[in-house]
Amino acid sequence: MRNVGYGNGIFVAVGDNGTILASPDGLTWTQRTSPTRDRLWSVAYGNGLFVAVGPSGTILTSRDGARWTLQTSWFPLVSVTYGNGLFVAVGARGTILTSSDGANWTKQTSPTDDLLIAVTYGNGIFVAVGRYGTILTSP
Repeated sequence: MRNVGYGNGIFVAVGDNGTILASPDGLTWTQRTSPTRDRLWSVAYGNGLFVAVGPSGTILTSRDGARWTLQTSWFPLVSVTYGNGLFVAVGARGTILTSSDGANWTKQTSPTDDLLIAVTYGNGIFVAVGRYGTILTSP
């Protein structure tokens, strides 16, 4: 597995070959049917929705952690987070995508071509970091 998220009383873990596991307690895990065989590298929960992303441009969404819908971004994505009513996904060549609903994504202008490997939200600010020391912030 590559990443785990929590929301609505459910843990969701994602990984290679489109693997999705769900657990109510972190002890007992159930494999869920995935609409993709692509790698999934990150999962986040917000506004009643799980969003998972992967480097093949894959975006998956689920309200319950069990049934997943495939979205395609065409951008290689590595990490996703949720904060302030917004999902933010980052990835290759400085890619930054935002979405309020997990289905409709907008590409944002990025000040870097660095591979962005992680993004998080806290204290009113999004922070993304890149492979070569890049740190980006945005409210």
